[in-house]
Amino acid sequence: MPPIDSATVPNPSSSVPSRGRLARFIRSERARGTVYRLAERLPAKPRATLLRVARRTRDRVAGSTATKPTKAAGRTIPPTHFRVSPAPKPIEGEWPEPPEIDVPGRPIASVYRKGGSSKYYDIELFEKLNEEYASKPIVPEPQGKDTASRAERARRRLASIHDAIGLGGNRVLEFGCGAGYEVWFLAHHLGSDAYGIDVVERAAWEVLRDDRTHYECADITRDNPFEQDFFDRIISFSVWEHVQHPYKALEETFKIMKPGGLAWISANLYRSSVGSHLYRDIHFPYPHLLFSDDVIKEFYRRRGQTERGASWVNKLTWLEYDRAFAAIGFETKMLRFSEREIDEEFYARFEDVLGRYPRWDLTKDFFTVVLSKPR
Repeated sequence: MPPIDSATVPNPSSSVPSRGRLARFIRSERARGTVYRLAERLPAKPRATLLRVARRTRDRVAGSTATKPTKAAGRTIPPTHFRVSPAPKPIEGEWPEPPEIDVPGRPIASVYRKGGSSKYYDIELFEKLNEEYASKPIVPEPQGKDTASRAERARRRLASIHDAIGLGGNRVLEFGCGAGYEVWFLAHHLGSDAYGIDVVERAAWEVLRDDRTHYECADITRDNPFEQDFFDRIISFSVWEHVQHPYKALEETFKIMKPGGLAWISANLYRSSVGSHLYRDIHFPYPHLLFSDDVIKEFYRRRGQTERGASWVNKLTWLEYDRAFAAIGFETKMLRFSEREIDEEFYARFEDVLGRYPRWDLTKDFFTVVLSKPR
C-alpha cells in the first residue's frame, strides 16, 4: 500500500460547511423560512413534528454557540447547556395548617437492626472473629522483616521492574524507601545512580550509603529536595496509602521526573481485605471497615502490645488515583490489580457495613501502575 500523500486527501471544507457556518445557517431567517415552507406542504401531525424538531435544533445550536469553551488545568471544559423554564402559575388560595404534633421529629422505629450500631461492633465481637479466623488467616504467611527477608524481597521486586521499564544505568528514586535495600541493589547490581526518600530515617541508611547510594529524610510535599526533571525512573512499593497528602506528592513526583521518564507505583487500596496492614495479628478480613480505631487499639492493649489503629493514612479508591494521574498530566502505560475473591459467608454476616462499598472495590487488594511523563 503506497504511503498517504496529504496533497491527495480531499479538503472537507471544500464540500461540507464548517460547524460555525452550519450553526449560523440554522439560526438564520433563511433557514426558518425554508422550514415553514416545507411545513405548509405537510398534514397537521407531521407539520407539528417538523416544527417541534426545528425549534429544538435551533435552541440547541443557539445554546452551544452562546458561550465559548474555557480551559482550566490543561483540560477543555464544554459550555453549560440549560434552558430557563417558563414561570409557573402562582398557587391560589392559602396554605393549610398541619395538625399540631408534640416533638414531631422524635424517632419511633427504624429499619436498621441493632447489629449496625457501633455498640454491636465492639471488642467482644472483634476478639470472637479473630479467634474464629485464627485457623484460616487472611494472610497465612506474612513477609519477614529480618535482613535476609528484606534483601530477598528487594531483589525479587527489582528484577521484575527492571524487566518491565529498565532501571540499569538510570537515575532512579525509590519513594518511601524504608530500610533502603532496593536503593542499595539499584546502585550495586544494576549500576544506577540510586536515591531513596522517606519521612523516617532508618538505621540501615548509614551503613548502605555511598557515592552512588543516596538517602534523604524529607517530605516532598513540604520541602522537595530534588530539582525539576531530575529522575529517569521513580519506583514505589506499598507506600502511597500512607502518604498524608497524596495529590501534592503526585504533583511533586511529576515535577522531578524527566520528560519521557517512567514511574512504577504499587499501592494497597483502602477498601481491600488487607487494607488495615495488621494481618500479622488480625486474621479476619476488613477489620478497618468494620471496627473503629478505638476497638483495634483496645485489642492490642488487652494483648499487652503497643496500642495502634489501622495503618493506612489516606482512603483513596482506584478511581480517585486514576483521576489524579490524568489531571496531573501522567499517561498510564500499564495497569494491573492484585485481586481476592470475597468470602461470601463473611460478607453476608456483615453486609450492613460491607454493603456500603462497591463489591468491585472490596475485591482489589493492590494496584500496580506504570506512568509516564510526556516528552
